[in-house]
Amino acid sequence: LFRSPLLNRKQRWSPSTPVFIPSTQALFVLFRTMASASSSQAAAVLQTMGIGGAYILTSSVLISFNKYLMQPHRFSHALHLTAIHMVVTFFMSICLYACAPQFYPTMPLARSNMVKLGKSMLPLGALFAVALFCSNQAYRYSSVAFLQFCKQGNVALMFLMSCVVGLQVFSWTKAGVLAVVITGCTMCAHGEIHFVMIGLLLQLCSQFFECSKNLLGELIMSRDLKLDVLTFVFFQAPFSLMFLLAGAIATYTPEVKDDFVKSWHLVLANAGVAFFLNVLIALTLKKLSALAFVIIGVVKDACIVASSSFMFGDPISVPQRIGFFVTVCGIVMWSHLKIQEQAQKKKDEDQQLLDKQKLAAP
Repeated sequence: LFRSPLLNRKQRWSPSTPVFIPSTQALFVLFRTMASASSSQAAAVLQTMGIGGAYILTSSVLISFNKYLMQPHRFSHALHLTAIHMVVTFFMSICLYACAPQFYPTMPLARSNMVKLGKSMLPLGALFAVALFCSNQAYRYSSVAFLQFCKQGNVALMFLMSCVVGLQVFSWTKAGVLAVVITGCTMCAHGEIHFVMIGLLLQLCSQFFECSKNLLGELIMSRDLKLDVLTFVFFQAPFSLMFLLAGAIATYTPEVKDDFVKSWHLVLANAGVAFFLNVLIALTLKKLSALAFVIIGVVKDACIVASSSFMFGDPISVPQRIGFFVTVCGIVMWSHLKIQEQAQKKKDEDQQLLDKQKLAAP
């Protein structure tokens, strides 16, 4: 028995005085609660590591796989490879939706607005098709590491384009952070040992069309149709395929068929990995926080550069290493600014909702 802390020190204990008696049941409940809390934290950590690791691994495998396929003696036909990607993506999207419709929460909304969806997806499909073609074609001329360095500049390009259309507000703080990113990208480009101008131009075209697609998608989807990632991919694939098929038919040669017959298993496996990456992106955005996604993105870029150097022997010069480090630092700072901005926006929205509730209360 333990004397209750509520007892007055001068008060004598009697059988009717309340005391605290720690029973075995109370201790069991306490320990079970502590174990449950620690196990839930461990589960959250394992989930983050599992999803993040799968996302990093799949991204690295896909980019290295694309580079491997685009060699002249395998399947070096960027337009046809991209068209096959879209065919497989559409087919596997149909299968996944039939087996697990819960992964497509906004599908009923999309199906009830097919006319509006078609008008939105048509330009998005065209931009996405051109971006994929240019990106795959760039692997013929430049190393994976160099192209990955160039992709870091998407942050600055997307910000500038968003400011032009009014989705972002210009600030000197953001401009300063993006200047760090651009400086790092410039150092990476100047440090390239085997520099090929056409590879750089193709990559820049790919980034421009990809950012245009993302920007147009944000404009359309944030105002009219708010679709989840997998539903978006489900409808984007056939619209992109329309434009890709036209180009694939126009540029078809017997060599395309011969190379496909020799490497069909690699081509289909590559397309399957591309679809699996889309599923992982949707899962990552749904299950992990914004900060976790940013950290995973930085680790992914480092892994892609390292795997490129290891698998293909792509040389990475000292200026490129320094430039990549500068770029990563700039992206981390930019991501920190965006997370703070989103948190402040959510706080303001919650405050406005609270004010409305107070005004509505009698």
